[in-house]
Amino acid sequence: MSSVSALPTGNVHAVLDRAALYLGRYGWTPTGLYDAHDACPAKCACHRTGTYPASVLGAIRAAVFGRPRWYLTGITDAEQRAYSAAVEWFNTYLIAVGHAGLHAPVFDWETLPGRTPADVIEALCAAAIAYRRHTIRRAA
Repeated sequence: MSSVSALPTGNVHAVLDRAALYLGRYGWTPTGLYDAHDACPAKCACHRTGTYPASVLGAIRAAVFGRPRWYLTGITDAEQRAYSAAVEWFNTYLIAVGHAGLHAPVFDWETLPGRTPADVIEALCAAAIAYRRHTIRRAA
């Protein structure tokens, strides 16, 4: 079974980069957390590996927890903080800076008709870069 390596907590930029990598490798879906392939006869790669096409939030969860995670029960406080920090930063980035022609919260931005996987991956990477710049300025 393939899995995504879990990241140390407190590295929002690394979580967003890893989420972008997850989407590039396993695919993107604009709704829900993951595309579970319910109509599939359960013989596809998604069912064999447990790695499903994901939404932004699903990809961030996979980046934080090392694999897709449908529920947030039984997680540590550090994992909760890492997940929340990455989602909060990405949402704030999309509202304040915007990407691909739209300033909007993550749900509205992601589900806009015409949104592409490339838009989503680029936005995650751009938000990670913005976080790095933000933390470098704060440290200086």
